[in-house]
Amino acid sequence: MPPSSDDDVAERVVVLPKPLHARPAGQLAQLAGRHKETTVQLVAGEKKANARSVLAVMAMGAVTGTEVTVTATGPNAEAIADEAAGILTAAEAADG
Repeated sequence: MPPSSDDDVAERVVVLPKPLHARPAGQLAQLAGRHKETTVQLVAGEKKANARSVLAVMAMGAVTGTEVTVTATGPNAEAIADEAAGILTAAEAADG
């Protein structure tokens, strides 16, 4: 059965410019929390995390140069995946 418009899937692959620390992990959790009908999953190597969990995202241990795949499933998946990828690639700007 083909996916319905409510089950849109979007995937983005990014390479982290800096280690994935608390600030971007929190921003990802906030993004996922604003879109409760959409699941945002992160994969780095063999580790997976639901973006709603700051601790799960940080437990991935993703460091500079890690390739992270962002998969958004649900309404507005394309826009949410883009925003999540933007958070991950903007991590370098988070350093004060």
